[in-house]
Amino acid sequence: MKHSKKTRYVLALSAALLIALLSSCGGGSDKTSDETSGAPVLVATPSLKNINDYLQLNANTIFQKKEIVRATFQGFIVKFFKKIGEGVNAGDEILQIQTKESSADGKMDINLGKDSIKGKDSFKGIVTIRAKTSGVFTEQNHNIGDFVTDGEQIAVISDPSSLVIRLNVPYQSVSNVKLGSTCAIDLPDGKSMNGIISKVLPSVDQASQTQTYLIRLSQTGNLPENLNVIVKIPVQTFSNALTVPKSALMTDETQSKFWVMKLINDSTAVKVNVGKGIENNSVVQLLDNNLTKDDRIVSEGAFGLPDTAKVLIRK
Repeated sequence: MKHSKKTRYVLALSAALLIALLSSCGGGSDKTSDETSGAPVLVATPSLKNINDYLQLNANTIFQKKEIVRATFQGFIVKFFKKIGEGVNAGDEILQIQTKESSADGKMDINLGKDSIKGKDSFKGIVTIRAKTSGVFTEQNHNIGDFVTDGEQIAVISDPSSLVIRLNVPYQSVSNVKLGSTCAIDLPDGKSMNGIISKVLPSVDQASQTQTYLIRLSQTGNLPENLNVIVKIPVQTFSNALTVPKSALMTDETQSKFWVMKLINDSTAVKVNVGKGIENNSVVQLLDNNLTKDDRIVSEGAFGLPDTAKVLIRK
């Protein structure tokens, strides 16, 4: 009997301790849950800004001025004085060509005048071709030992200072492109620069039905040729447009409906349907909405929230 009472006492004590422990854990959990309930979000307010509507098109860089170095007669290339990437001044030696006759004989020595001295005013079958313009040696179409014909292209010298942007505009949009107007050019590395639409070619590509415009850059920045860029031409400016950060605008799978999450108090956000206007790199214009610049909206963390959601504002 003593053993039985002792056993019951131990069991009762263990049960009491277990209940106390569970109560303690449960109370702490409820308190933590109350403190951290809601989706963590960042909050911002709409702002009134002037925002531009752009015609955005792909374009590429080209050099307008290039010298095509050609062979002046048939023969074999025996020497290049320049390598690709090197600078060239007008009058610099570019290459030498040896006639096929002198290459076969090897002893050609033609006097160019009856009073010429052998070795001086004489032609030995090798001609040096010089640059007519300054620039950069950008292309070599043949190697030493190659046989070339009269007039065949051997190399190209490009003038980097003649770099422009070539923009092909669909003909239905040419009314939005004005000569002398400024535009923005976005580079692949994330940088931007300004340009001026300087020329238009008086023809349309038959296949693509696009007209070519040339854009002069405010600064070349040593841009290479054939670089793909994005040209943004302002079409219309909206003054005092109500805008929000792009991250605040939510949409459905078909991008036919848009909404933002508006805070009605410090812990509750509700869905507000809006219309989408134009956008730029950071903000988007709101249309057909009941929002004001004094309202608070969820700028980050709105994705996946229901129509009415509990939120926790992050500082």
